[in-house]
Amino acid sequence: MRTFALSPIRMICLMSAAAVLLAIAPTSAQTQQYQNDPPDQAARISWISGQVSVEPMGSTEWGQAYDNLTIAPGDRIYTDADGRAEIQIGQTYLRIGPNTDISLTQADESEIAFGMAQGSVHLRAFGLWQGQHFDLSTPNGNVGFEQVGDLRIDVDPNGATVFTNYGGPADITAAGDFDQPMDVNQSLQLSGVNPVYPQWLQIGSADDLDMWSQQRDRQILDSNSYQYVSQDVTGAADLSYYGDWSDDADYGDVWYPRSVSYDWAPYHNGHWIYRDPWGWVWVEAEPWGYAPFHYGRWVFLRGRWGWVPGPRHVRNVWSPALVVFAGGFPSSGISLTAWFPLGPGEPFRPWYRCSPRYINQVNITNIRASRVVVVRNTYVNITNVTYVNRDRGFAAMRRDDFANGRRGLVRVDARDMHQVRVVDRPDVNRGVFVARPVGRPVRVAGTDPTLINQRGKMVGMRPGRVEQAPPVRRVEPARPPRGREVVPPPSNSRFRPGQNGGYERTNPGAQQQNNRPDRAPVRPQGGPAQALPGYNNERPQQPGYNDNRGNDRQNQDRGNQKGNNNNRGNDRGQQPNQPPAASQPGQPEQPRQPAPVRPVGRPERPVEMPGQNRNDAPNYQQPRQNDRNQQDSQPPQENRTNQPPQRNEQQQQMRRFEQVPPQQQNERVQPRQEPRPQPPSNVYRPEPQRRQDNVQQNRNDRGNQTNDKKEEKKPKKDHGPKGRPR
Repeated sequence: MRTFALSPIRMICLMSAAAVLLAIAPTSAQTQQYQNDPPDQAARISWISGQVSVEPMGSTEWGQAYDNLTIAPGDRIYTDADGRAEIQIGQTYLRIGPNTDISLTQADESEIAFGMAQGSVHLRAFGLWQGQHFDLSTPNGNVGFEQVGDLRIDVDPNGATVFTNYGGPADITAAGDFDQPMDVNQSLQLSGVNPVYPQWLQIGSADDLDMWSQQRDRQILDSNSYQYVSQDVTGAADLSYYGDWSDDADYGDVWYPRSVSYDWAPYHNGHWIYRDPWGWVWVEAEPWGYAPFHYGRWVFLRGRWGWVPGPRHVRNVWSPALVVFAGGFPSSGISLTAWFPLGPGEPFRPWYRCSPRYINQVNITNIRASRVVVVRNTYVNITNVTYVNRDRGFAAMRRDDFANGRRGLVRVDARDMHQVRVVDRPDVNRGVFVARPVGRPVRVAGTDPTLINQRGKMVGMRPGRVEQAPPVRRVEPARPPRGREVVPPPSNSRFRPGQNGGYERTNPGAQQQNNRPDRAPVRPQGGPAQALPGYNNERPQQPGYNDNRGNDRQNQDRGNQKGNNNNRGNDRGQQPNQPPAASQPGQPEQPRQPAPVRPVGRPERPVEMPGQNRNDAPNYQQPRQNDRNQQDSQPPQENRTNQPPQRNEQQQQMRRFEQVPPQQQNERVQPRQEPRPQPPSNVYRPEPQRRQDNVQQNRNDRGNQTNDKKEEKKPKKDHGPKGRPR
């Protein structure tokens, strides 16, 4: 038998490799366990109007949507002809217009994704988490960004999608490796799937959806809640309109709701629904009832309930409900489920699957240290907790009502409350999610629509569908929407119209070398809270809007004009960076006059919509093409000073005989090439023939230019004794 002897060096290498494998094994298991944790944030319906329906993931029945409803990946939302809704995820707001079919496909730390089959949405993102990406897929292509965004997406059921960028860089992708970056104030239409037919459009005028989106932005910025709450607390902007903040000596900043009854208590005015992956989720009925019931803690102070938020400078983790479930009621023939709210510093024990890391994170980020509250390092396996809200905030409900999302509490005897015990989870079978039937039938196809994701693959609108390559199908390019016109490709365009239809690719590297238009100033990553403290102190007029969007479009049109502004109509027909057209044959070539110098940093006058007040008009509003042509046909205000004032015929004839100082000759306008009439004898007193000939000769040498100043009268020459003029 042959044996092998290992050298000391080999022994050390083998032992090191074994130690590395032993260290990697538990780390991989922990990583897999962390990936199975629920996401740190959730979406909600933050605003609703008209008929709005929702189809939960895993169900084929539609139900009526309502405020503060938690939306999970896979839920499908449809707005009727009179419907309008807003979905919020952290600092991202998706404003949905009428006749829109949209679905949430992903919402976690890495990506927020939506699928849109038809309709119109206005997307407003004040900031994403570090490393987080946003995507919205349509039947023709996908739009995405990683910082902030202000986008308008319109999907025509006939097979075309229009992407309009109002703020922040974005990328458009489609089948066939189509990739096109979009700058501010650019609009791109995609028609077809494979191949896709792109074309650039002019920016359209603002409609009701855009105006409503701007109004919602103002309400968010006018809220003072972000002075006390973290920027990632969903629904915190509503608190300043329905309550008041107060500084307490024991707990710090506390929020108290207004207009509630004397016996009001948290987690009493609402119902329960079942949502994967969290399980039972509480839905509060008040319009402000989202942030105080999924973040922070409740405390009873001086005869009223107040909400204590978590620390402001950390990312708070969302929870389905910060309560403790109780059971073990005396046998009374009624099956009840009870709960009560957690107080400051008390640990939250999730009733859904999660890791110890998640338990610590969801508690530490929602408990703020104060004079009477100490934040622990770990909240796993904490026992013997004295719950301060057990007697005062106790609530109970029949199990059947609990499971089916119905409202209605049951009064419990005070003697029975002391006999109940704390349980890990409610002993209730999973019930239905939608408790309210729809008012009208939903007019969408029962099948799952197909969309194009960020990789140019065809997927379903629900999550978990397998990617497929879109089949090749040539279609006719769609016409632009009504009131919109096709414009020449901008400098950052990676394609140009093809000779036989479709498009041709250009060299992306060459496009990057061109002078791309300046982007609008965007808010740094993190959104409004980057301005905290003082979120409401140094607030801009609009959150991330380009205040001079209409002016930027006009400046882009005027940037390549040369010469006098009276020829603006000809300059607009030329491509950027193209020399002006040569003079027509048969006409004398006119010398080029220097263009008037525009003061640096001078603000342009904002563009107004007809019938709208300038202060109320959205900043992303653009004039129509006809309005722009009318504006361009008029000379600008600052150039009117270069034109001579209007005079009657007699004054014009007099000024033709006036001399011009030499330093002003280059600033004069070219005179008409026509014979000049002699001045009337009753107005002009002729001088000797020698004087008139000299004046005429000097006027010919100057090119017959008109004069701005009257000729100063010169004294007659007086010759001295030696024949020299004095």
